[in-house]
Amino acid sequence: MSSVAQKKLPLNDRWTPNEDVASAWRFGLRARWVLAHPLQRVVFRSVTAGEVGYLGFLISMFGVSVYKGDTKYSGKLAQISLMLAFATAARNSPLTFLFGIPFERRIFYHMKSAVLSNFFAILHGYIALTSGTADKPENYTRKWSGIGGGVCSAFLFLFSLPPIRRKVFDLFYSAHWVFFTAYIVFLMFHSAKLVMVGIGLWVADVAIRSTYTSMFQPAKGAIRHIEGTDIVEVSMEGVKYLPGQYAFIAIPEIGSFQWHPISFSTAPCEGTVARFCIRCGGDWGERLLALAKDSKPGQQHKVLVDGAYGNTSIDIDSDKYKHFLFVAGGIGITPMRSIATAIAEQGRRGRSVQLLETHWSVRDGVATAVPMSAEHGLTMYRTGGGELEPIVGGFAHKVKNGRIDVNEVVREFKEKVEKTEGKVKVAVLFCGPGAMFTPLRLACKEHSSSFVSFDLHTETFEF
Repeated sequence: MSSVAQKKLPLNDRWTPNEDVASAWRFGLRARWVLAHPLQRVVFRSVTAGEVGYLGFLISMFGVSVYKGDTKYSGKLAQISLMLAFATAARNSPLTFLFGIPFERRIFYHMKSAVLSNFFAILHGYIALTSGTADKPENYTRKWSGIGGGVCSAFLFLFSLPPIRRKVFDLFYSAHWVFFTAYIVFLMFHSAKLVMVGIGLWVADVAIRSTYTSMFQPAKGAIRHIEGTDIVEVSMEGVKYLPGQYAFIAIPEIGSFQWHPISFSTAPCEGTVARFCIRCGGDWGERLLALAKDSKPGQQHKVLVDGAYGNTSIDIDSDKYKHFLFVAGGIGITPMRSIATAIAEQGRRGRSVQLLETHWSVRDGVATAVPMSAEHGLTMYRTGGGELEPIVGGFAHKVKNGRIDVNEVVREFKEKVEKTEGKVKVAVLFCGPGAMFTPLRLACKEHSSSFVSFDLHTETFEF
């Protein structure tokens, strides 16, 4: 689409920057983006400046431990890195507001901090055992609590390896709870006081989330199977969220303690009903699919919601961007649809949206499960063996055979926006497989110039 047609509306209905938050928070939100943008600028491949700084801090701690080489410093560094691992595991964190780094991207920091804490703990134990410090009578409790903590840490690392975490998520999740609970007990006996700061932040986060979920979040939802697909739609009223966000959901009928992050496929402007489209895979997904097939039309199920979470790494809430390019693969269209729908609606209420396009690489019946409209400027790319209908959601869309060429998409988009006077910033938002992300990142870098810059935001839930 070339632009979004605007309507003449009363002043109270017109779009204003950062309108989704109370006016008292807008100055703070603006300041957050000023702080966040330099930290989230990609400096090498997909590594951001914030990650470089964080990794630099971890490396400096490694250097100190090697230089000092005693139990005191190696123990302190193990505590600091483990404290950061717990702090970054909290879903609600000061990092989110201060630097705009949401939970799904803080997982990177959580994993690196945990790995480094294992290294420091091993170094700490080696120094203590070889120097004879651990064999002193006054250190008996610390010795065995340290060994116990090390065993727990080893199992945490083992069950967090990608083949287990991604393919057997339920096992990873259960093992995490069991071993880090035991780990906390051993740390208390080991007098690891600094770690308790991170644990305190995490415990407070769990308490607040549990209270809010039980008291204020809706607990009923409809579960519907999309015929001809392996996709289930969960819909419920009363959930508060922003475009592009996600929530952790649990369905007690198939597992009360199994929380899974799912993106909203709707936008708040579409009404009070929030919808999740879930592509079913793994044990939990298979049980959800079976439950949906057995459900009667309109039947309500208990659905627990923790969230919403997430925000984009680029500032799409202000008037900074007037050109938007959405790229998605498969079910990754859901958060992209949510954001695109909201921006198109804002355009009708006065926001300057000069160009908005959505490019969706899709196979089989996913196209019929996620309704799109003309305002999304959609082009679909058929990658499977089936046929894609050009009519989706009652609107005709462009359909191309074969894999999406993201370099060509970015190049053509640049040619369109170069006709605009002055410098242009393009918001590029992506959700899909890693095989699509790397060429898209390179394309954004290649086609950015002094007059047109492509700022890329990615969504991923490969925890």
